[in-house]
Order: sequence, then structure tokens, then C-alpha cells
Amino acid sequence: MNERAKSFAEVVIPSPLKEPLTYAIPESLAPKLQAGVRVLVPLGKRRVTGVVVGFCARAPREKDVREILEALDERPILNAGLLKLCRWAARYYLAPLGEVFAAALPAGTRVEDRRVAVLADRGAAVPEGAARRIVAELERRGRAPLKTLLRKAGSGGYRVLDDLQRRGAIQIREAWRGRRPRPEKPEPEGEKTVSASQALELTDEQARALDAIEAALHGGGFETLLLFGITGSGKTEIYLRALELAQRRGKQSLVLVPEISLTPQLLARIRARFPGQLGVLHSALSPAERRAQWHRMTRGEVGIAVGARSAVFAPLPELGLIIVDEEHDSSYKQEEGFRYHARDLAIVRAQIAACPVVLGSATPSLESFHNALEGRYRLLELRRRVAERALPEVRALDLRPLARELWQPGGGADTPIFSPALKEAICENWRRGRQTLVFLNRRGFANFLQCRLCGFVIRCPHCSVTLTFHLRQRRVKCHHCGYQKPSEDLCPACGNPALAPSGVGTEQVEQQLVKLVPEARIARMDRDTTRPRGAHERLLRDWEQGAFDILVGTQMIAKGHDIAGVTLVAVVLADLSLHLPDFRAAERTFQLLTQVAGRAGRGVERGEVMIQTYAPDHYALRCVSAHDYRGFYEAEIDFRKALGYPPFGRLVLLRFEGAKPAEVARTANLLASRLRATLRERGKSAVEVLGPASAPIERLRGRYRFQILLKGKQPAELLESARRAQDLFSEARSVRLRIDVDPQNML
Repeated sequence: MNERAKSFAEVVIPSPLKEPLTYAIPESLAPKLQAGVRVLVPLGKRRVTGVVVGFCARAPREKDVREILEALDERPILNAGLLKLCRWAARYYLAPLGEVFAAALPAGTRVEDRRVAVLADRGAAVPEGAARRIVAELERRGRAPLKTLLRKAGSGGYRVLDDLQRRGAIQIREAWRGRRPRPEKPEPEGEKTVSASQALELTDEQARALDAIEAALHGGGFETLLLFGITGSGKTEIYLRALELAQRRGKQSLVLVPEISLTPQLLARIRARFPGQLGVLHSALSPAERRAQWHRMTRGEVGIAVGARSAVFAPLPELGLIIVDEEHDSSYKQEEGFRYHARDLAIVRAQIAACPVVLGSATPSLESFHNALEGRYRLLELRRRVAERALPEVRALDLRPLARELWQPGGGADTPIFSPALKEAICENWRRGRQTLVFLNRRGFANFLQCRLCGFVIRCPHCSVTLTFHLRQRRVKCHHCGYQKPSEDLCPACGNPALAPSGVGTEQVEQQLVKLVPEARIARMDRDTTRPRGAHERLLRDWEQGAFDILVGTQMIAKGHDIAGVTLVAVVLADLSLHLPDFRAAERTFQLLTQVAGRAGRGVERGEVMIQTYAPDHYALRCVSAHDYRGFYEAEIDFRKALGYPPFGRLVLLRFEGAKPAEVARTANLLASRLRATLRERGKSAVEVLGPASAPIERLRGRYRFQILLKGKQPAELLESARRAQDLFSEARSVRLRIDVDPQNML
């Protein structure tokens, strides 16, 4: 591009602005600027950080165009592939490009308020005036914030600083804020670094799967491979060997996991196999640590990047392999702000990078498995556990007879947490010196407090949900908005001391286990016990080393660990997620129960799984008991096809939020009418407009919610209709429209 064509730059500010802003390029900066480089630009009375996304020879109104103040990077912070991915994501998810950049870039990359200048060469020639004042200040202080020096420099301060940098008199750096970057963790004691050739011998199924991945790597092009392997079948070893194959070809790899803190064993194995080559991106890092990891990756110093959802944007210039572990996991979907799905973006990124992407799961999403059966993905199957270990025996315990036995006319009695059969199994497993995993996907002590005399239930003042009772803290809490207060003995409605806990959570399960097996060592893993930094890892390490006999927890305990001593898995109540008003309820229940059941019997001894339920005949429960993923798929896919749900159709959720329910409902109804009329005029009968209706959780964080569901078979037509809805929406200050393409959470 000639210099005249680079007279102006298009700059995206990480914000909801829909279009890039145009800035003039000072002559001194022209050689430095590339697409993907951060720049400091004036915006109103502020100076903000933006990213250059393109260049042009002319500006819309050249007289009004302001100049770029400074280039902040020597090399692009977003390479060409990442820029292309961000543009695709902005179009597909109907999000401003600035919001996509805000999600892609690590925290702390907006540097306008935290840069410092240091004196570099005391002998450099410095002109009189503002430059001399800046140098004198630095001679006195050694280093100083840029904001301080700009005040001393007066008008033209940035040009003065730029001139001092060119003369070599000063250097401008980003100041670290918060925890400084920590060095890469040393190899765990006793863990030997091994190459794939020294590792365990592969089974025939593993070898065939690895051969397919190697062929895809050798082909040097894009391909999606679905690694469908039952729990304990050795998917992790295939990942490790695939990473080594990519490394031999001089390529970097990206590994996505649902949540870093829940996969310490995978991280430990990658770190041991590839010492010094691992870069990690996750929310527990400080902004300084995230920036340090990001820049290591940008410079090509990281061979393997591992992270959760946002790591799909990791800046790997020589990307040659992407692995998405537990590809079915709903946590890959961002539910706030820019609502992207990391698994789907990983596939698009692999297309852009012309490299293979491996999706791994014991319970693939129906969409992924359907794509494999249709030939869009290559299906790699692992049907046996390593070392020919048997799958655990799974039994569904029907709670209905026990409930009928305890029921009393005019009232009734609560069914005990543990049925007699489950009590005996837990006690016997402890007597045999084995470990037991007890699963209930609901934290707290009880679901709510209710007055036994007048029936009053304590609810959240901001959300349409009850407050969960936490006994140890003597508080009631909302698990949606965070509201909490001390629990009360007196009923707020009738004034009687008749408030009593109803329902069950992990805290109550733990209490009952202490009574059932008083001599057992019991621990609990949920969000209440794992808030401190590193608590997940410590609990799982102690669990692996046999420090506990029984571990009770939520879905945190369902994946990411391989403990040989666990021979019994007990599911307290399997029905919690089965009857939610969401078409994926059965699929999520099947996946979660299969994953937690897979924790049993990973050692020499065969495992046992006992699942308490009021719906033992539901096809999801029957298929879990039979370890029958294909049976579940065939039953569920018929339901999806009949209703046109994914994978046979696509969805876009339009959610309206506001403080006044009548106004939100009126806005939603008006847009639905306008959209239906527009679609009729344009002949888009293939797109259904369902609703509006109030959301299942009607009020959340003080805002009422109504939603419209768009359904269609052709993605292009569906997205066009969603854009049309976006254009038709007249956003009032009191009502907001949130658009969720391919929604995962319908609540």
C-alpha cells in the first residue's frame, strides 16, 4: 500500500460503537502502523486505546479528522488471522466489532492510564522547552506516569514525548498493575518429562484415532475431527500425542477446556510432557499476568496455549492444531455481553488457519454428533476403556415407592436424602476403604425457607427466584444476582417462628453424611468452598492422594479428574435438570450424569453408580444406566426433528429487559408485530417468529425480561431476520434488546 493510501487509519475502539472511527496518520507514525496494532487516539476530551483495522486514502470529512497520538505496539497485538476471526464473529453474532475486541484482548490492554516514562540516555541531545522540563522531571524521579509528564509538557505533549523517544532520551513502558507475572510453574515433583514414544502403549482404537489426526496434520488443511470416547478411554493421551505431532511440524497448538480450575490433571500432564512451552489464559490471572502471557504468545515463545472460553482468541502466529476438550460443555457459551460460542469459533479459527480441529467428548453435543454422522466431521470412536477396564455398573434407584411409603394424608413427609439402598452402599464402600463421590447439582443447605403456618416463602427482591438457605453462614442468598441477608427465625408475613428449610443442597448432604458415616473423612466441593484462589486444585489434589473418603459436590466434581480409588458414585437426585423449560434439558441431564458416572471404576476395581430419581423410566436415565449414547441420540434426535430444533434448525433469541414489566412487554409485542409484517413483505416465510413471552425467570437483577425466539433452517435467512429486528428496534432508555445467536440458555 503506497503512503498516500495510508493517510488515514480506521480505528476500532473496544466499545459498543458500530463503525470504526477514522483518524489521520502523522507522518512520523506512518512506517509503524499495521492492521492489528494498538494506537492512542483522542475521543472527545479523552484519550483512549483503539486497534487499527484498515487504511484509506481519504476520510469522510477530512477537516474534522483528528490525528492518531501514538502507536502502542511494535508488532500487531491482533494478527491477520485473529482480525479475520473477530470480523467473522461480529457479523455472525450481530455484535459491534469493538465489543468483540474487548472480549478478545486481555484485560489491561487499554493503556492510556497506566504507562510510564523512564530516562534512557542522559547524554541525548534535548531541545529547550517542554522536552527539557520532562527530562529534568525524569532525572529527579527516575520514572513518572505519562499523565504527569503530559501536564508538564502542555500543548503538543504527545509530540514532545514522541520526539524524545526518537532521540533515545526516554523509553515509554506499560506499568504492571496488580500481581506481577509469575514464572512458569516448575515440573511437579516426582513427575517425569516423557515424550510420546516413552508413554503408555496405545490401544488399537487410540492408535487409529491418532493416525487420523496425524494424517490431517500432514495434509496441512482444515478438517474437523470428533473424538467420541467413553469416559476413561484415553482421550487425554491422544491429545498429548497430537500436540507432540504438531510440535514436530514446528506448529503451535491451542487447547480449550471448559474451566481451567476443574482440569488440573490435564494441565499437569501437558506441563510435564512439554516443560517450559505452556502458556495459560484464564480468569484467575491478574491483568499483568494475562498481558505477559499474551505477549509471550504473540512473540512465538509459547508452543501450547491452554485456556477456557476466551482463549479461543490466543495470539498464536504459527497455529497448527486446535483441541476442544469436553466440546459439549455449555460453559463454552458466553452468556453476557458478546454472546459467542468458543467451540464454534474454534472451528472457524481452524478454517482461517487451515489446520485441523479436534473436538473431544464422551457425550458429544447432538449438533456435533449429527455433523459427524452427516459426514461434515470425521468421527473417531473409542469404545473401550484403557487396560480393558470395565465400565461401572449403573443402577437407577426409584424414589417413588419410598415417597409413597412415607406420605401422610393432610401433609406428607419429606423423602430422606439417602434411600436405604444408597445408605448401605455408602457405608459398605467406606468399610472397604474405598472412596465415594456424592453428587447433587445444587449448593447451599436448602432450596428456600418457608413458613410452615402461613406458607410464606422468602424470595429475592431482585429476581423471580427463592433465596437459598446457607446454614453454616446463617444467611439466605440469591445465586443469580448475589443478593444476600441474614436468615430469620420469624416469618415476615405472620410473625410466627415457623420458618423451616425446604429442599436439599450440598451443605445438607454433607451434614447428613457426617451423621451417616461419622468416622469418615468428608469434604465438599462447590462454589462456596472453592472461592479462595487455588482451592479447586488443592481439594482435587487431596482427593487424589486419599485425604478424603467421601467428596460431595456439584457439577464441579463431574469432570476433569481421574482418581483410581473412587469405586462408588452416588447421585442424590437426578431430576433437578431433567424437567427445566429448555429443549436441551434431557441432553444436559444425560451428559452430566454420564460424566459423573464416569468418575467411578478408573482403577483396577470395577465401579458402581447409584442414581436416585423419580423418573427411572425416562429415556435419558435408561440410556445413562446402559452407557448408551447412541440410544439417547436416536431418541432425542426424533424429538428435535419433529420440532425443528437444532441440529435441524437454527435459533436466535431476542431478549428484552427493563425495569417496568408493562413497558418491556409492550416493546416486545410491537417489535414482534413489525418483524412479522416485514417478513411477510419480504417473503421470508421460512423464518418463524415465536412469542413474545416472559422468560422462565421473568425478573433477573431487578429487570423484567420478555423474549422472542426466531427459528429457521437457513442460517443466512435467520441472521438477516435478526438484523432486521435489530434495525426495527427503537431502543428506549428504559428497555434494552439483547440478541443471542445459537442460544444455549433459554431461561
